[in-house]
Amino acid sequence: MPCLTQGGSGRSQVHGLAAQLVCGYEEDLHYTVSLWDADRYPRITMAQYIDLDTGTIHWKDYGGSGPSIVMVHGLGGSLANWDAIGPRLARRARVVALDLPGFGLSPPAKDWSLETHRDAVADLIRAIGERAIVIGNSLGGLLSEMVASAYPELVEALILISPATPPRLPDPAIHWPMARRLLIGATPGIGPMVNRQMVSSMTTRELVNDLLHRITHKPGRVPLDMVESFIAVADARSRLPWAVDAVPKTGQSIRRHLMRKRRFIEMIRSIKAPTLVVLGVADPVVSPTSVTWLCSLRLDWELVRMEDTGHTPQIDAPMRFVSVVEPWLETHLSQEMALTNLGPCHPTSERRSATNTSISSPTPTQ
Repeated sequence: MPCLTQGGSGRSQVHGLAAQLVCGYEEDLHYTVSLWDADRYPRITMAQYIDLDTGTIHWKDYGGSGPSIVMVHGLGGSLANWDAIGPRLARRARVVALDLPGFGLSPPAKDWSLETHRDAVADLIRAIGERAIVIGNSLGGLLSEMVASAYPELVEALILISPATPPRLPDPAIHWPMARRLLIGATPGIGPMVNRQMVSSMTTRELVNDLLHRITHKPGRVPLDMVESFIAVADARSRLPWAVDAVPKTGQSIRRHLMRKRRFIEMIRSIKAPTLVVLGVADPVVSPTSVTWLCSLRLDWELVRMEDTGHTPQIDAPMRFVSVVEPWLETHLSQEMALTNLGPCHPTSERRSATNTSISSPTPTQ
């Protein structure tokens, strides 16, 4: 089947091409140490901090002008997850990313509930402008859906990358070792204990390598400067007392949320923003079966399957990911502008048929 990829001219083409790795294109991250007066902990900044209603948030502005794009990382991630695509997307939009409360270099909020994380994303959108295109990966995808449902006036469009979704059983595509690990991590009492044991038994570099082997299809394709950024964040978090609780306690909230399947379906069906769903075919974290079921709830959403990548295509296949996202954004933003110019009497309720595209790459020649 034809596939969309990035050609040598920089334009989207229909052709098969292996994923490209472009090292050195991303801007370098410069770390400075400052004092966090509120808690007297050393604060390492990769970007800047902003005080929102939900608390203090660490965020990064990649620059650019035009429509706003807000990027939301997954469980255990940070804004550094977007460094391979942030500068590229900033060629067409104003692009920012945040560390969710208690993740990356953001302090925790009042609790670890998904509603609190959702409101932090919504607060940042309000702080930078009236509306934004929201791009979310894994947990960030679920939170993006929650923002679009609860605050539709804030969301121009959604791009969901392997969004956290209720499992569909029986499912032959489930990666059971990963599923058991996630289930144990989200179990009250057990999850925090297991996480503490893992953190205490490994160096930060070992922790990052373990994470990359779980979330990327080919860890060796991740740019070295991104790996070093992940390690720097992990080093900083090793000195923060709340860091060890962030993943298991937020994981418990994810588990509770996804168990309420009827409420989840109602939320998905309430979303008004045009939506693109990107799925890494080799994803061991979120089953392709679950993501396909998610898209079956919304026939107007578009699903793209990317071969030769896993849970985080924006990290290990950034060029192909951008080649998928940019044309979609141009198409849908121009459509939204056209509909707005036609006025409120123009009928816009007709549902588009779902688009299901496969983004593939051939066997490498070297």
